[in-house]
Amino acid sequence: MNKAILTAAAAVSAAVLLCGCAGSHSSDKKGAAAKPERPTSWSTEQRSLEEVTPNKGETQVFITKDEENDAVRLIQGVLSTEPINDEKAALDLIASYSEVMGFVDVYSELKFGGIIDYSDKLDYRFDQYCNDIKVEGSFVELTVDMTEGNKAVVLNSTYTDTWGLSTKPRVSSQDAVRCAADRFKLSKAAAKPELTIFEGPKLAWVVPVKDKEVCEVYIDAENGDIIHEKRIES
Repeated sequence: MNKAILTAAAAVSAAVLLCGCAGSHSSDKKGAAAKPERPTSWSTEQRSLEEVTPNKGETQVFITKDEENDAVRLIQGVLSTEPINDEKAALDLIASYSEVMGFVDVYSELKFGGIIDYSDKLDYRFDQYCNDIKVEGSFVELTVDMTEGNKAVVLNSTYTDTWGLSTKPRVSSQDAVRCAADRFKLSKAAAKPELTIFEGPKLAWVVPVKDKEVCEVYIDAENGDIIHEKRIES
């Protein structure tokens, strides 16, 4: 199998939602920030699950849903009769399933991460971001079958709903470093911690540390708590 190398806060009150994801926030007459309504329309014409047909040799379309929120996570079937020949076409097709998959705005949320070549199939990988901050573990992959005229045959998603999440930290990077230093010895790279969006979703500072078992700690950018310790792989 030849592989192309892939390139590359706790919820806050409406009064402090200064930087939301996939959309801007409106204000009332008094100037207080108000959480906008989640969009109910998309820039691309939407497809339905009824339009998906079984892959060649199969009798049905396979659909997997998230047990917690019932969001569609995987569709295995012919998603379109149009061939997918590049990442733009792949992203446009993904966008057309936004309503089905629960995506808000893939054109602002997803960044092309690369292609995985499986000889007869290609995976177009898109990583999720919120205001240019990466959402850890969240991505969307579109699989194209080259033996079937580059038809899209699988849409797989670990997408995280970040609608309304503030990406403006209450805890400064310097304070995050001090919080990590209370329990760990810091590495030189700790001088420049980076923001990430951790599961929850929560905005967090990633602070590198020097420890026998832990290489990074995640500091909640809302309150300064350590919410995750990244273990060193053995």
